[in-house]
Amino acid sequence: MDEFDGSLNAQHAQIDRTLEAVLAAGRAARWPEYRRHLGALREGLVQHMAFEEDAIFPVLEKNAATAVRGLREQHARLRQHLEVLGAAAPEQDPQGCLAELAELAALLRSHHAEEMALDPQYATRRARRLVLGDPPPMDLRGLQPPEPIVRIFQALERDPDATLRVILPHEPVPLYALLRERGFSWSGTVRADGSYELAISRA
Repeated sequence: MDEFDGSLNAQHAQIDRTLEAVLAAGRAARWPEYRRHLGALREGLVQHMAFEEDAIFPVLEKNAATAVRGLREQHARLRQHLEVLGAAAPEQDPQGCLAELAELAALLRSHHAEEMALDPQYATRRARRLVLGDPPPMDLRGLQPPEPIVRIFQALERDPDATLRVILPHEPVPLYALLRERGFSWSGTVRADGSYELAISRA
């Protein structure tokens, strides 16, 4: 198995998706979900920054020491944002947490842009896929058709190589032909509460 099974750009895509999940859960005041996604975001950023600091920055420092010093300082600021978010009580200060997340997102965007400008090969440099834990299934109960199917295909389009887990009110038999047409396989089970959990992956 390839030790480096992804790229730095792929790591950034994982982090961006996880950050969006944190923001969505925070805006909807779904605090247990918010905490799970925030934990995954913290794990992902820590892994990503450690890889850059160990494997990428030393190479770039040979020709751009001042610029890399700035990138290291940005890493320190990212860690500070994570500490603040980890210590915060989102139920008591949701707007403060969302504002902190917005600052974190802005810093990540500018940081990534600087890395891309400094290193033309940055996007394709090989890196490990981030291990963010097993994400919770997407709960699609309570949505009116065709919204569950729309959301499933949006999620598959964002990350077609990941296994997508969803919870639906019942077995989605009409979905199976659409999945088969697009090259996906699935398995499912009835949950204790009578809903249906489906795992979808590339065939």
